[in-house]
Amino acid sequence: MVTMSHKCLDFVTWKALVFASLWVTSMMSFCAQVNAVERTGIYSIYDQAALQLLDISQNYAVVADGFEWAEGPLWFADEEFLLFSDIPANKIYRYDEKRGLTEFLTDSGFSNGLCRNGKGQLLMMQSRTRQVALLNQSPQAHSIDTKPDLNVLMRDYQGKRLNSPNDCAVHANGTLFFTDPPYGLAGQLNDPLKELSFQGIFRVTDNVTGDQNEITLVDDSLTFPNGIALSPDHKWLYVAVSDQHQPAWYRYRLSEQGDILAKELFYTPEQSTNEVGAPDGLKVHSNGWVFATGPGGIWIFNQNQQLLARIHLPGFTANLAFADNETLLYLTSDNELRKLRLQTNTTQSLIFSP
Repeated sequence: MVTMSHKCLDFVTWKALVFASLWVTSMMSFCAQVNAVERTGIYSIYDQAALQLLDISQNYAVVADGFEWAEGPLWFADEEFLLFSDIPANKIYRYDEKRGLTEFLTDSGFSNGLCRNGKGQLLMMQSRTRQVALLNQSPQAHSIDTKPDLNVLMRDYQGKRLNSPNDCAVHANGTLFFTDPPYGLAGQLNDPLKELSFQGIFRVTDNVTGDQNEITLVDDSLTFPNGIALSPDHKWLYVAVSDQHQPAWYRYRLSEQGDILAKELFYTPEQSTNEVGAPDGLKVHSNGWVFATGPGGIWIFNQNQQLLARIHLPGFTANLAFADNETLLYLTSDNELRKLRLQTNTTQSLIFSP
């Protein structure tokens, strides 16, 4: 086994070289795909409807920095604080406006994506330990001085170890969906420790107790499934694919029970010169619009697959989370935690309708 320092180097080097190179080779100008109506500061507006949520007078601000690779932001609306992972550092941090930045968990299992189950408990996609874990203590009550009480929910599929659980989303009925690319393995697809012959999207039912979980495979056809999110009515499951040759976003139509009814290609970004990033983390606003990290920053779509706007940001924007009643975005970008203020005077016309 390599040492911790080598693991961190492998991870950061892979992110910097492989993902940065995703968009350096120019195949087709993005402008050939769609013409921007307006470019103001960091914003490109393709449809004026985007201004219902975007405040183009706002720029992003750096909240904290010095991380190795920030990921997996999760907002706790009940207590108004944010948790996020620093994957190579093997830590989870907490941030709120009053207390600032504090360490939440110092041995996170190299967590990546974070989410909450139906009971409000914290679920962690532990990329290096290759498992899904549950923090039994309340996240609000957990202290850095307290040894975490963790329960491993899932680490195998049909007798073979998971690749590297990456991101997660929880259905209204308690079903957990998560992606399982090979990013936590030093050798990626060719790592000798890799046991599964595919990179999957999985579904776990009854994800509260460790002895009653049932895991099923949702899709094994995607090359590098990454970010995952549910629509507000839980009828659609969105997945980002961070493939350097075929980057894309997909979505799956769900039944009320969370079963897959259909799959479709949601959007394919055209490759462009000198834009860092790839389809990675994403979230869905309560009006149904998709906010997805991708090449050059954030891409915003409506539920009809129309590109509404882009937010151009430096560095690799890995993930995002809505906060403050969806008037604020937190962004994990390389070694920084950033925030961006959204419109605060949204109207009833934004209510989601499937």
